[in-house]
Amino acid sequence: MKPTVVLQTDFGNGGGGVMAGVIKTVDPEVPVYDFDHFIEPFNTVAASASLSGAVPYWPCGTVFVSVVDPGVGTERRSCVARLENGSYIVTPDNGTLTMFRDKIAEVRRIDESVNRLPGSENCYIYHGRDVYSYTAARLASGIISYEEVGPEYPVSEIIVHTLTNVETIVRKGYAHAGFYDMEKSFGCLRVNIRSKDFQEIGGFRYGDRLHLVISDGKRALYDGICYYDKTFGLAPKGEAFLSGDIQAGDEQTLRFNLNEDNFFDRYAPELNNGLAIAKDYSFTATPWEK
Repeated sequence: MKPTVVLQTDFGNGGGGVMAGVIKTVDPEVPVYDFDHFIEPFNTVAASASLSGAVPYWPCGTVFVSVVDPGVGTERRSCVARLENGSYIVTPDNGTLTMFRDKIAEVRRIDESVNRLPGSENCYIYHGRDVYSYTAARLASGIISYEEVGPEYPVSEIIVHTLTNVETIVRKGYAHAGFYDMEKSFGCLRVNIRSKDFQEIGGFRYGDRLHLVISDGKRALYDGICYYDKTFGLAPKGEAFLSGDIQAGDEQTLRFNLNEDNFFDRYAPELNNGLAIAKDYSFTATPWEK
């Protein structure tokens, strides 16, 4: 069976229809899956975070196409990154690869003189259809090898976003970090601390009550009790909780929210405008002693 092409964009309803059509025209045997076409428009951090939650759970060799591309038609690179597990990400090199930098074995710039939908040369605003889907289809079908995508360039040159300016510090009874991702629909913040380190170095245990301070760098947005447990349902409704996030194993990080409520709406409505403004926001946890 040929590798699946997995599509994500910020195009909205029906966003992947034409892209899937291009892939099936190149090779009807290539499976296509629409993962998410409702990434926040132009938000390449959100695109990277979305991919990071999906890639580990697809078979090695899967071809992911991510098109969140505010610079479409400009000089930004179009690329295919080959991951260490053998999967590929076809995307503009505009920050979408941020959360994969340590997992990329090789990256190549797409040679559009070869890997571009014939007849599309005078269209500059639909590279999702004309370049990324077409290249992904040719790669998944075996029409081209990875080397035939285009010229290699250094992984060190990939565009990477600064997600937080806050240093991560974990010691016995103390944890301090920034936020690297968010889920707007739940008002959730993802903390740049691994669950393993929080427990093994910080000494925190499920069932603990924490004193939690979330600051915007100038003032405390939240200063109070936080319940740390296996899942949010173990915290009282409306109260702050901390748990492990969706990752498995040692890669799991911490997830903060209010149980059946929205932290953004109650304490930090500005975060509804995107995580980019939260580079200086910090999380500090100590044992609750009041």
